[in-house]
Amino acid sequence: MANPEHLATIKHGVAVWNEWYKKHKRVTPDLAQANLSNLNLSGINLKKANLHHANLSGADLSQADLDCADLEGANLLKTDLQEANLKGANLDYVIFSQAKINSKTIIATKNLRVYEIVNNLIKNRDFSGIDLSNSNLFRANLGNANLDCANLANVNLNSANLSNAYLHKANLNQANLQNANLTNAYFSQADLSNANLNNALCDGTYFKGAELKFTDFKATRFSQKTMIDLKWYSVWEIVNCGAVGKNLSGADLSNANLREANFEGANLTNAKLNHAILRHSNLNLANLTNTNLVGADVSGVDLAQANLKGTKLRAIISDRHTKLSTV
Repeated sequence: MANPEHLATIKHGVAVWNEWYKKHKRVTPDLAQANLSNLNLSGINLKKANLHHANLSGADLSQADLDCADLEGANLLKTDLQEANLKGANLDYVIFSQAKINSKTIIATKNLRVYEIVNNLIKNRDFSGIDLSNSNLFRANLGNANLDCANLANVNLNSANLSNAYLHKANLNQANLQNANLTNAYFSQADLSNANLNNALCDGTYFKGAELKFTDFKATRFSQKTMIDLKWYSVWEIVNCGAVGKNLSGADLSNANLREANFEGANLTNAKLNHAILRHSNLNLANLTNTNLVGADVSGVDLAQANLKGTKLRAIISDRHTKLSTV
């Protein structure tokens, strides 16, 4: 939260703030999460200021000095940044929608690209090898874009349009693709580890050869045209349809995100569940004879009624809600 004194001072206007900051050069202004929307802050000195998740929507920051300021997650919707100095500023996850930037705005090339993409200002759809990591591309239009080998790690692509996009060997580790349109997108050899695909539209999407460790497939919308390796199709099916009483003997479900999946009464003998995420899953009466659970996350799982004969339980991740059979 913002320092109350700093927040009160900036609301007295730019002249008062700049004079105060001039007298307190060793102070790092703390305006984290502050609501500064629609304020006239033109020409203000916010060098090295903490503006983490601050609301600056509609504010006038033209000619402002934001050198090395921390603006991570800040809301810059419709903010005037013309001639502002953003050199060295942390602009991870910033909302740039409808912001105003001109040729005199000092901003890193990476962040300028994010701004241009979010505001649909780029006609050339070739973004091969581009670094957009840790950025906010909410609802961005990347349809038909070439994102070959692009770095999209930790990117917020919630509700983005990636239809017909080419993402060969792209890095989407921990990317948020919730509600995204992935129709006919090509992800061969892409890294989607830990990605969130909740409710993403995957009609005709090509996932074969992609890295899908710990990918969250909850409510992901597959079609008959979705192309994906059998292992990960099985994971999607289990997560969304359950595996009650199902014969999964010998199945390879290692490194899969199976959080809250229903395996009640399932036959998992000799199955590979090593390092799988099984948090709060239902394994009541499941047969886990000789199953590999090494390194699996079984937090909140009741295994008291499961058959654990010969089950490999080394290095499992558990919590006080985990229950193991005493037999």
